[in-house]
Order: sequence, then C-alpha cells, then structure tokens
Amino acid sequence: MPKEYYFIFYMILVLLLLFKAKPASKGVWFEEALSLRISKGILGFCAVGIMLHHMSQTIYFAGEDPGVLMFMVDIGVCFVGMFFFFSGYGLYSSLRDKPDYLKEFLRNRLPAVLIPFYLCNFVFILGSYFAGYHFKKGELLPYLTGAILMNNQMWYIVEIFILYLLFFFVFGLIKNRDAACIVYGVLLIGLIICSLRLGHDNTTPTQGLWFHGEWWYNTTLMIWVGILFARWERQILGVIRKFYGIVLAVFLALTAFLYKITLYMLQTKGYWYEWDGYPGYKEKWQTLGVQFSFVFVLVLTVVILLQKIKCSNRILDFLGEIALELYLVHNLFLLYMPVKNRGFYILACYAASIFLAVILHMIDKKLIKLVRMKKNTIQ
Repeated sequence: MPKEYYFIFYMILVLLLLFKAKPASKGVWFEEALSLRISKGILGFCAVGIMLHHMSQTIYFAGEDPGVLMFMVDIGVCFVGMFFFFSGYGLYSSLRDKPDYLKEFLRNRLPAVLIPFYLCNFVFILGSYFAGYHFKKGELLPYLTGAILMNNQMWYIVEIFILYLLFFFVFGLIKNRDAACIVYGVLLIGLIICSLRLGHDNTTPTQGLWFHGEWWYNTTLMIWVGILFARWERQILGVIRKFYGIVLAVFLALTAFLYKITLYMLQTKGYWYEWDGYPGYKEKWQTLGVQFSFVFVLVLTVVILLQKIKCSNRILDFLGEIALELYLVHNLFLLYMPVKNRGFYILACYAASIFLAVILHMIDKKLIKLVRMKKNTIQ
C-alpha cells in the first residue's frame, strides 16, 4: 500500500467513532455522556489511536516518510490523557456514588490491572524469545517481575497501579474530600518532579527503568483533572451547558492554537534537550507546560462535544472491553511483525493485536474472577 493511501486509516478511525453517532436536539443533553459504557467505548477508540500513533512512530523513526500519518507521531499523548482523565473521573464518581467504595477498592481495582499486566508481560517476553531475542545474563528475572520493563509501553499500568494506591490511602485517610483532592494533587506534582529529574534511561536496552522518560509524567495530572471534574461535575456541566456555543468555540480555538505551540516546543526544545553535564530541566518544564495545556484543553473539548453527540456502537463496545490488553500487547507486533510494506504492516499489526487481545482478555476475566472469589472466601 503506497503512502498516498495512508489517509484510509484516518477514515477508518472517523467511521469507527461516528458510526451510529446521535446528535442531540437543541436544548437536550446526553446525561450518560460520561457513563461507564460510553467512556469504555471512547477508551477503546483511544487504544486503537495509540496503536496508530506507535506504528507511525515506528515508520518515522526508521527513517521512512509516514506521509499523512506524520500527524500521529506526536498526538499519542492525547489518547493517553483520555485514559488518565476517565480513570480519575471513574475513581471519584464511584467514591461519590457508591457506599463503602473504598472497602472493596483493593479487591476490585488491583487484580483488574495486575493480572492483565503480568499475563501480557509474560506473553511479550515469550513472544520476543521465539522471535529471536536473546536474553543476557541477569535480564530475565527483572523483566518477568516487571522491575524493569521489557515492553516499556507497559509503563501505564505501573503508574496507574501506583496512582490507584495513592487514591486509596489519601481518600481513605482524609475524610474532607476537598482537602483529599488537594493532597492527591500535591503528591502527583511531587511524582512528576521526581520523574522529570530522573531524565531518560540510557542504561537498559529497552528503556525500561521506572519513571525514566517524559511518557511517565506528561499526562499524569489528567487523572487529577478527572477527579476534580467529578468532584464539581454538576457545577462544571452547568456552566458548559449554559454557554455551550461560546465554551465549545473557545476550546476548539485553544486546541488548535496549543497544538501548534506544542509542535513548536517539541521541535525546538523538547524533553530530549539534554547532554552530559546539562540535564535540560528548563526545556523539559517549558515543553511540559505547553504540552500538558494542549492535552488538558483537547480532553475537555472531547468532554464538551460528548454532551451533544452520543458516540456509541457495538464496535466501540467491543474495543472498550479489550482496550487494556490491546494497549499492553500490540508492541509485540510492532517490533516483530514480518511485513515490509508499511500499509499492510499497519493492517497486520491491528489484526494480530486484536486477535491476541481477545484471547488474553478472556483469560484475564477468568483469572480476575477467580482471585476475587478467593478473597471473598478468605474474608
């Protein structure tokens, strides 16, 4: 497939999102815009978007022209921002609406992230071995335990696990919800500072050290944004709906403006503006400030649009169910898919990743159910 036809992948994404989409009539709002089903479908779409982002990067970093997919090279951060936002929104809305939510928190939340992580991690390591990767002495055990990530795209699960624990302890110990929100935000900022100061991992072949690299911190605060949104959801939505046209126009304009500024910062400064004796902290902070602003505005723009457009269909539902496994396992095919034609390489990566993600999701569901049943029996 020639690069001139890569626009097809954008068409597929648009059709995927807007198939059976329903616009609301004037004065009517979709009250379930941020419901579990809708949010899972959006995250399924984001998982597919992240895959295209990584595949576009693979083509670009190989020194090839990605054509119109060049847009996807720097846009993956927005899809990850959506994951963090909806995680934060789900955490606080569940705390708000479900009695004794924190009592069941560890039993419900932790197996749901740890089991997919270790299963996908094992499959990635096994697949890499059969694809010809030769483990050096002392490598295998850190990779199997996750102490060092062989698949560094799994960083998200490590971080979300830590953020879940922070949420459990902060909101469990501090009964005043506003104070808890502030403390949680302060802890996140501390985590971001530490990660930024660690710089990049130049010691492992997979860049697998925890919290080394901008991907560990450039969207982290979006989970706090999701929490704050849920905390004051009624008031925020009241303003959005009262001045909908103005708010939407402002956020669309800001999204376009901040996208251009973000590209400029990435090209002229960026997170890799560092060398021996100069860590580039100033440039990293400048880039982070602009890029996070872009992600923040874009995610809220999506939330604003969802108030008037219901994006829901069976394909999104399906992708939402396997989103986590799809996110975790697709790098195996990015690295080892033996297809030279880049267009067909993208199609093959999608097909193989979805097929494997379905299998892994079925296993994950059974293992998670088994673990939860055992915990109930022990209690």
